[in-house]
Amino acid sequence: MNGPSSLFHRSLLLVIAGLLVAIGPLPSAQAQEVRIGVRFGPTFGFLNDNTVPFTSKDAEINANPRLDLHIGAYAVVPVTDHVALQPELLYVQKGSHFSRPRSQSYAVEQYRLSYLQGALLGRRDVSLPGPLSLHVVAGLAVDIALRGTRQRNLRSRDIDFEERVSLMESGHLRRWDVGGVVGVGVGYPVGSTSRLALELRYNRGFRTVFTAERSAGSSSDPQANPFPLAAPRSSFRHDVITASLTYTMPIGR
Repeated sequence: MNGPSSLFHRSLLLVIAGLLVAIGPLPSAQAQEVRIGVRFGPTFGFLNDNTVPFTSKDAEINANPRLDLHIGAYAVVPVTDHVALQPELLYVQKGSHFSRPRSQSYAVEQYRLSYLQGALLGRRDVSLPGPLSLHVVAGLAVDIALRGTRQRNLRSRDIDFEERVSLMESGHLRRWDVGGVVGVGVGYPVGSTSRLALELRYNRGFRTVFTAERSAGSSSDPQANPFPLAAPRSSFRHDVITASLTYTMPIGR
């Protein structure tokens, strides 16, 4: 298979290989210090067509984040006393909400997009006085699209239009994305070896989310044009903030 599908499979293999390389060559003394954990919490998703996070270029459109969920697992693989590699696998929901109020009509468009996300992060632990601990993470993530829907409503004096479209089946959703991740977390010990933490992250997508949405000769009928993606090719990228509760415990001993 050639083209985007082949590129997608190569990228997936690279992520898997990176995770295996990160864990595989560690000395046995360090391998005993490997920790595993789970994380879950709310996701604040936004579709951004601007360089400034969580903003839209179109002043006529009310663009708002969508509140969804994420859940997944990770491993903390020590490199030094304070530096580690952190491979992760997450199920994450993203999306956004757009509306365009006018004197004679009101249009709403909602996107709900689901991904399987693999990430390889660098982690730095910072010592704090007392029981609390601080850590920062940064790295890259690859998203594989699982499903996506667009819910669209248009109301006016003469129109009462509602539409729900599967973006995967229609071919409008790109099958994969790559982005950068930065975050910070504060932890507290639970028992002698485990730890609970609150973590805040920002994940910025580097690829456009959608493929071409309409041809150059599309009608001006509001029911025919995919509002608010008026351009022949969308420029929207993912902006995502996650707030996670994490639980980490050691393995190997």
